[in-house]
Amino acid sequence: MSADHELFPHDLPTAVAPGLYRVVGSLPMPLKRNMFVLKLPDGGLLLHSVVAMNDAGLAALEALGRPAIMVVPHPMHVMDAPFYKARYPHLQVLGRADAGARVKGVTFDATPEQVLPALGIGVHLAAGLKYDETVLDVPLGDGRGLLFTDLVGENEGATPFLLKLLGPPGGAGVARIVRWRQIADKAAVRDFLRSRAETPGLRLVAGCHGGVVTHDCAGWLRRAADGL
Repeated sequence: MSADHELFPHDLPTAVAPGLYRVVGSLPMPLKRNMFVLKLPDGGLLLHSVVAMNDAGLAALEALGRPAIMVVPHPMHVMDAPFYKARYPHLQVLGRADAGARVKGVTFDATPEQVLPALGIGVHLAAGLKYDETVLDVPLGDGRGLLFTDLVGENEGATPFLLKLLGPPGGAGVARIVRWRQIADKAAVRDFLRSRAETPGLRLVAGCHGGVVTHDCAGWLRRAADGL
């Protein structure tokens, strides 16, 4: 573990679906963030939107498998990528150019599209945004899950007033702050969310902030689109 990398409180990896685990971390502001860990067909691990962890957290991660791939899915979710690359130099780092430009000391090996489809993972570039957000369509037993970053989310647990104000209206969907800061074309975003609602076997939707949606996922995405 890098001695000079700042760590924030976090929990241990928790299973949220077959082969998919979540780590809930924090920041200096009252905003929780999710890291997702996907078990790959060969037993290795894919790390999505990483959250730096202490020794106990890393031991729990390594007990699940060998970290093999790190996906940096958004240019605003890069702060802990150097920590993981230092800890696991063999990690294959996947991301797009705009995220790569914000990560110091880490070279991206490929784009997600170049590597992940061969592993049964779909890759979608969210439409209508000012920043590139990579959405992963991952296998979950007999179903599929969609891993977003900032575009959608659902409030979870007690939510401070400021986060209620900046978060998604009604507690689910596209956060107000995302609408203000990241959306360039609302119609394109609506169409994108509606298209992802048609994902066959969809059983989970999650973003990097907030809870995990496991009920009526297609309807949830359509309501998120309609609410824009």
